Amino acid sequence: MKRTVLLFALVALALVVVACAAPTPTPTPVPPTAVPKPTEAPKPTAAPTTAPPAAPDLKGRALKVGSDTTYPPFESINDKKEIVGFDVDLVNEICKKINCKPTFITADFDGLLIAVNNKTYDFSISGWTITDERAKTVDFGLPYMKNTQVLLVRTDETAIKEPEDLKKPEALVAVQLGTTNSITAKKLVADPNKQVKEFQDFPAAVQALINKQANVVVIDAFASSQLLEDNKGKIKLTGKQFGDEALGMVFRKGDTELKSAFDAGLKAVYADGTWGKLCEKWWKAISPKPDCTGAGLPLK
Repeated sequence: MKRTVLLFALVALALVVVACAAPTPTPTPVPPTAVPKPTEAPKPTAAPTTAPPAAPDLKGRALKVGSDTTYPPFESINDKKEIVGFDVDLVNEICKKINCKPTFITADFDGLLIAVNNKTYDFSISGWTITDERAKTVDFGLPYMKNTQVLLVRTDETAIKEPEDLKKPEALVAVQLGTTNSITAKKLVADPNKQVKEFQDFPAAVQALINKQANVVVIDAFASSQLLEDNKGKIKLTGKQFGDEALGMVFRKGDTELKSAFDAGLKAVYADGTWGKLCEKWWKAISPKPDCTGAGLPLK
């Protein structure tokens, strides 16, 4: 019986211990950690685009353009008596942009600045070199071509090879009247009064060279191209190109409306590739040739 009582006592004690034991807490389920999505690189912000300003509208205005049309390939008269050339095409393309109607009129180069200012012509394009002296009396548009000068001699000439050779007293230089080439020649020779002969246009100066009335012509590099082609076998280039010039259109002093319109039109035909195509067209097979990319021109 003691065993029985003892047994019951032990069982009761065990039950008390079990009842008093702290229950084991059920672990709270932890949600699986989400795998972070790879961070996408931020999309670049598009640069704001600004539409080019609309070209000015001259409302179909008729324009008289004065030009010395003896200056190929910039301007000349073809077999059909039409005035053609790079300058002519350039003005026509600009007028498509700014709504004008140009008519080219042949004139002597040395009187063109006066004729523009007295309103005989609305403006002039004729291979004009932009100079500070000319800018005192007329306004120039943006430069539309870079330019240099060269020497033309007969194919049998051996005494004149470089500009420095014009200091020789026997050097007779033919140039066109009123040009920067004439100014340059007078600086290169020893005696301008005796050594420089001025002609009304460059074809006449080249003919004087061929006829041995002169032994060198100072001329713009890219105007020499067609004259070399037309007189192949008779004349040649000699020496290095020299000078650093730019060509621009000539407007009446203070005519900001027309100048601004043509500056805008020139930028437009440069931007759409037309300027480069015209350059390649007119110097396609002749040399020296301009840089038809327009490098260095303020047209962008």
